Amino acid sequence: MADIKLDLLGLQYSENFSISGLQEANIDLNLNPATQTFSTIYGIVTDGENPIPNATVKVFDSNGIPYKHTLTDENGNYTISELPAGTYSISAVKDGYSLSNAQGVTLSDSDTIKFDLICTIDATLNLGAIAGVLRLNNADGTKSPLGGVKITLNDTVNTAIATTYTADDGEFAFYDVSDGIYTLIATAEGYLAESVITATITNGSISNVDMTMMVDSRTYSGTVSGIIRDNTSKVVADCFVGLYRVTTLADGTKREVLIATTKTNQAGKYMFGEVGGGEYIVKAKMNK
Repeated sequence: MADIKLDLLGLQYSENFSISGLQEANIDLNLNPATQTFSTIYGIVTDGENPIPNATVKVFDSNGIPYKHTLTDENGNYTISELPAGTYSISAVKDGYSLSNAQGVTLSDSDTIKFDLICTIDATLNLGAIAGVLRLNNADGTKSPLGGVKITLNDTVNTAIATTYTADDGEFAFYDVSDGIYTLIATAEGYLAESVITATITNGSISNVDMTMMVDSRTYSGTVSGIIRDNTSKVVADCFVGLYRVTTLADGTKREVLIATTKTNQAGKYMFGEVGGGEYIVKAKMNK
């Protein structure tokens, strides 16, 4: 710690001696490692009235770096000793309780200072949590994270009580979850959930789940649409329209294959649905 200076070698002294006339005195000293003088802090951790046993009390240095910690006894008492002179802060915490407000203290050599700490009960900390990862089952058998997917948490009567969205790495989390049995539902356009996932929270427990989705071939596709007009910009009704898939051959040439046909409506509009990924071209013609 930058603000704590410690002696490396202790103060030593010689025997008394006298000097007379032009006499020369040669005095050698051997310095031993310094004996440090440490300080102690102690106190009691309570909820404002009652002592809290087995609470963690931690001391941080002036830079906020953890330095030392201990646990309170059955009566909420703690003692932390062998602290070099310096500036510290002290905090306490226990499961179900909020972290106490930090208490600052500057210690000199051999100080013994009392610091009582208060941790208040936080009912939400006794509630449970559900965390998980959503992945996509790929066609090649691998799995990849699926981000931006809505996750809904339903109770036993299928009522939604919370929603969230997966992060880029597929992770999601619900907190402050009461005890009970829950169903998690993942919904995303173009994907289907592969199974129903349930999670049970008991006595404020934590449940970790894995969820998977697969591509919905019925909806994981695009559309192609437009309007056909003649050279005078008049819409053409009942006009033939063809959708061609374009593929590149080994020699680099392009090949066009007709894969779907339709006709325009009275407004000259056409549309192709369920168009998979790829390169396409649209062609239209009108017979007499």
